[in-house]
Amino acid sequence: MQKQNHWFQVNKKYLSICRYALFVIVTAIIVYMFILHWSSALSFIERMFKILEPFFLGVIIAYFLVPLVKRVDTWIQANVTKGKYTRLSFVISMILSYGAVLGFIVIAFFFVIPQIIQSMQELTNRIPFMYRKLTEELLYLDKKYPNIDMKQINKQLSGMVPDLVEYGTNLVSSLLPLVYSASLSIVKRIINIILGIVISMYMIYSRESFRFQAKRVIYAVFPEDKGDIVCTTLRECNDIFGAFLISKAIDSLIIGCICCIAMSILGLPYAVLISVIVGITNMIPYFGPFIGAVPGIVIYLCLDWEIALVFAIMILVLQQFDGWILGPRLLGQSTGLNPIWVIFAITVGGAYFGLLGMFIGVPVVAVIAFLVNKVISSRLKDKHIKALEEFKE
Repeated sequence: MQKQNHWFQVNKKYLSICRYALFVIVTAIIVYMFILHWSSALSFIERMFKILEPFFLGVIIAYFLVPLVKRVDTWIQANVTKGKYTRLSFVISMILSYGAVLGFIVIAFFFVIPQIIQSMQELTNRIPFMYRKLTEELLYLDKKYPNIDMKQINKQLSGMVPDLVEYGTNLVSSLLPLVYSASLSIVKRIINIILGIVISMYMIYSRESFRFQAKRVIYAVFPEDKGDIVCTTLRECNDIFGAFLISKAIDSLIIGCICCIAMSILGLPYAVLISVIVGITNMIPYFGPFIGAVPGIVIYLCLDWEIALVFAIMILVLQQFDGWILGPRLLGQSTGLNPIWVIFAITVGGAYFGLLGMFIGVPVVAVIAFLVNKVISSRLKDKHIKALEEFKE
């Protein structure tokens, strides 16, 4: 009987350890090279973002439109097709959803954009009046409070006029290259938007295929029980992220419309321009209302302090309505974050990515907090420490 050779056998335990060690080493090398060549890496990432901009735009469009398409499709199948012709009903739902959104954007361009341009032109024409009024107020303060030195302030204001004239002269001289560059940029943006819309349509139509392929990859990498956990976790993260983005966008749209209507009723000027600012900044939790109110208050203070007071009171009432009634109904507990973490997310996101980071930072931190909490709860459960698995105030 031939003796079996046991000299070379595959030990699955040590093979798995080697895989993880190799993965850690390769990751550490990549991170080290990235840090070592920081500027080159950032320029490469920026260039890749520009190249892949239509795909990112398509993902964003699809992400926001999928819930609308699904709702329309559910209604059509329940009331029109009665569960038949599922593919046809889905295509019709996509056409109706894209048509509704594009129609809303077209209406906004034909109504809102001209109003904003007109308001900005009026504000530009009022700059000399605002400057004169500000100078008069400073002279009044100088007479009323002689102990305050207003000469330095007047000197700074007087020096602003030549600087503005010089800036305008330089702007006119470089207008032709500026127009050419802006035209190219606009054409590129339009092409990217069209490509993004086409890509989003394909992604929505083939979303089940993409989901199936993603599941195949997950179950190929992880065991079946771990794959179930990964799929469930990803779905929960998507629910948290999407619920906040979509709900907050709807909330801000409603607040912007209510602000425009209220300002029109009160007879406040520049209603559309300021309402757009209020609606956009309202997407930032906590600080958004204050950020959105500041430009309007400053503009109205240059016109009349009474108008500024009326606007401030209106914004205060509107934000109370949003905070106590509208916001909780739309957002609910979509993030589940403690206020201190919301402030942290806004601060860090705003520091690194500006206004967009202040908005995106909250759902990102919410997803990270959810994942960390899930890992900690699993570890506590493995250690049979039930008293620390959950904390209720």
